[in-house]
Amino acid sequence: MRSITRLPSPPRPGRAVALAVLAGAALAVAGGTTASAVTSSPVTTRAATVTHHPATPHSTTQPLSSEQIAGLRAPAPRHTAAKHAAAARRAAEARKAAEARKAAEARRAAAHRHAAAAKPARHKEPTTWRAIAHAVAGQASGPLPANDRLLPAAVSGAQSNMQLTPAQYANATTIVRQALHMHMGLRSAVIAVATAMQESQLVNIDYGTYDSLGLFQQQPDMGWGTAAQVTDPAYASDAFLSALRQYQGNNPGWATQPLWQAAQGVQKSGFPTAYAKWEVQAAQIVASVVRNMY
Repeated sequence: MRSITRLPSPPRPGRAVALAVLAGAALAVAGGTTASAVTSSPVTTRAATVTHHPATPHSTTQPLSSEQIAGLRAPAPRHTAAKHAAAARRAAEARKAAEARKAAEARRAAAHRHAAAAKPARHKEPTTWRAIAHAVAGQASGPLPANDRLLPAAVSGAQSNMQLTPAQYANATTIVRQALHMHMGLRSAVIAVATAMQESQLVNIDYGTYDSLGLFQQQPDMGWGTAAQVTDPAYASDAFLSALRQYQGNNPGWATQPLWQAAQGVQKSGFPTAYAKWEVQAAQIVASVVRNMY
């Protein structure tokens, strides 16, 4: 028999490529940087080129140093420390300002309390005529004496009335103020105003009978004062009230006498009862002036 010699079977294309890949890998492991394997066979020739990157042996991995770790951290924002310092300063300044305001408010409150404690209590102003009359008399309550009342006795004779101008009312105000300033009471003020109403109609005149002048028609040659003095409403009022006080000292019941009697005791008029007709209006004028004073 003929011996049959078997030829080796050509490698299959897939196996040739696989062998080439394995060969290239072996070369790479052995230290090659790039391996190219071409395998040809009588039947099929196929070239494959495989490029390998150098492998990093796992044995070269080492723990990171502190410098490397610091390098991996995100960089800190610029000027962060300066901003924190500025914010801290502003917070401290705000605290100091708040403390200063609080201290100032405490001082003001203490000063207000001190002033309130030092300030005397304000007395309630009287509102009724009775309260005003008691205030004028310097008496808290109770019945008022006759000299501190407007009309302590019955009015005598028919009454008259006149319309007052601002100047006349101002002269009446001066008379009332002087009477109260001399502590002579409301009744003395009524007598003085009624007397001036009869003598001059509350006009500060610079003429009269003989040399009589001013609100009360006082005569300089009778010792009432100079012409300039008796035409000064305040001086003339004081002069009349001083003479009335002298009359009152000699007549203890003067407050309940008819008004004309006390007026005549000072004036020595040729028409003594003429003063009586102004008593009611004089009392009204005095009350009006006094109300405006309180």
